[in-house]
Amino acid sequence: MIVPMNADELDAKLRAWREEHNTPEKVAATHRKVLLDRVVQSMAFENQPVSMKSLKTMTEISKAKAG
Repeated sequence: MIVPMNADELDAKLRAWREEHNTPEKVAATHRKVLLDRVVQSMAFENQPVSMKSLKTMTEISKAKAG
């Protein structure tokens, strides 16, 4: 069920988010926090479940190979 939101409420939320994420570094850090969760959800949706722990391990291996 989609709940309609007031445009003023949405604007206030966006302004608050922008104040909290006022540097590119803060935006990137926030993105990194949710990215792995989204990958885990996507993999589960594709019937290829992967645990957060194994996904983190795979990304660390990739970083080591790249560096």
